[in-house]
Amino acid sequence: MALSLETDYHVGSKDVTISIVIGDAQLGASVLKIDSKEIKRGDKIQNLKIGKESQLKGKTLSIKTVVTDVNDKTNHTSVTYKLKGGTKDNDFYLDATVDNEGDSVIYRAKFNFV
Repeated sequence: MALSLETDYHVGSKDVTISIVIGDAQLGASVLKIDSKEIKRGDKIQNLKIGKESQLKGKTLSIKTVVTDVNDKTNHTSVTYKLKGGTKDNDFYLDATVDNEGDSVIYRAKFNFV
C-alpha cells in the first residue's frame, strides 16, 4: 500500500525545518532528499534544518516514509510532516489502515519550495 502527497510550501526569511511524527504507536523510518541529494535518513526526524529561502526556492523536498504496523491494538498507521519557518507553519497528515498485522505502508511526500 502506498499514499502520496504533493504540495507547494512558501519559504520565508527564516530557516525551514521539518519534523516527522509516526502515529498510532507504530514504527517508521524516512529518507529525505532535496532534489536528488539525500540529506537525512532515520526514524527520529525532529526539527531538522533544511535551509533558508535562498537555498530552497525552486527546489523540491522528497520524503519516503515506511511505517510498519507493530501495535497489536490497531492496524491504523499515520504520518504527520511538520514544516516550520516558511510564510506559514503547516502540518501535513496522511493515514492508512493495513489489512494484516505486520504490514507496511509507504508514504511519499513532495514539498515544492516556492
